[in-house]
Amino acid sequence: MKALTKERLMIRTTNPVRANVLLMLVNAVKNVTIDERREETPADFAKAAMKMKNELLSTIQDYKKGNADTSELELELKELEPFLPKMLSEAEMIEAAKKVIAEIPEADRVLKNIMPKLKAIEGFDMKAAKDIVAKVM
Repeated sequence: MKALTKERLMIRTTNPVRANVLLMLVNAVKNVTIDERREETPADFAKAAMKMKNELLSTIQDYKKGNADTSELELELKELEPFLPKMLSEAEMIEAAKKVIAEIPEADRVLKNIMPKLKAIEGFDMKAAKDIVAKVM
């Protein structure tokens, strides 16, 4: 977090868009770690980046409905990309789901037992999880 703050301070005049993204990311992680009274983790940055991405995409969509300029928001989204977790492909998610389901006793193979294990897999798209589990089972 200190490295990102230092970078933000160094580039705030030369690259204000990246500096703004770094500020928002660091603040989001700082708020979580202060609330939970713990040190930050790489997962905190990934989670904050995903939340920021979703908010930016929503805002861009709203701006486009009103025919407003979205260029700065799209630049922010581009600057945010390196902080986003690598998402698994559909084939990788299917393989991961097969492994998780195989580890669960047959009598307990229900969504409420499968979903938490899938959520723990980095890069697993939870929006597609139900459909993937349906394909595998």
